[in-house]
Amino acid sequence: MTKKKDRKHDEEQADIPSPPVESADETPAEAQVAEAPDLSAQRDDLLARLQRLSADYLNYQKRAGREIDEARRFANTELVKDFLAVLDDMERALEHAAEDDPLTEGMQLVHDKAMEILGRYGLEPVVAEGKPFDPQRHEAVMAEPSEAHETSTVLRELQRGYEFKGRVLRPAKVVVSSHQPDENAGQNEQTDKGE
Repeated sequence: MTKKKDRKHDEEQADIPSPPVESADETPAEAQVAEAPDLSAQRDDLLARLQRLSADYLNYQKRAGREIDEARRFANTELVKDFLAVLDDMERALEHAAEDDPLTEGMQLVHDKAMEILGRYGLEPVVAEGKPFDPQRHEAVMAEPSEAHETSTVLRELQRGYEFKGRVLRPAKVVVSSHQPDENAGQNEQTDKGE
């Protein structure tokens, strides 16, 4: 009787459709295959962002370093610029002083010493007279006709210009040569109008 029960139980079990057998590994594996491109794309995007941020930070550090170095290099610019007025006054006084006066010689020594000290810190006078006009280093105040010089040559320096560590601190105020007006050109114009 027990055998009959066992058979009956087996037959009943056979009639019940068994659920499909899925291993626990298949479902996550399929999900991983579906999600892998998304994760890979996200990883690549984050890596690219990180590289850009890293490059931006390195550029920022370099730029900040250059700005700090430049600020240190030109820290005395305003002081030197203010001192130029003293040099100008000394030069004007020396131009009008008597040459044989010991006071003039003393003033010349003081002026030369001041120029030497400022020169050690990077101040240099702009050489202008006889040079071609350079708008970066010269400021033309007047133009004079000159046959002896080419056009746009500095004839005279009215106020000395200075450079500080390679930068123009103050351009030289100068008189430049202009072309000599041709006297025959004016006569030719009058004859053209008369005809």
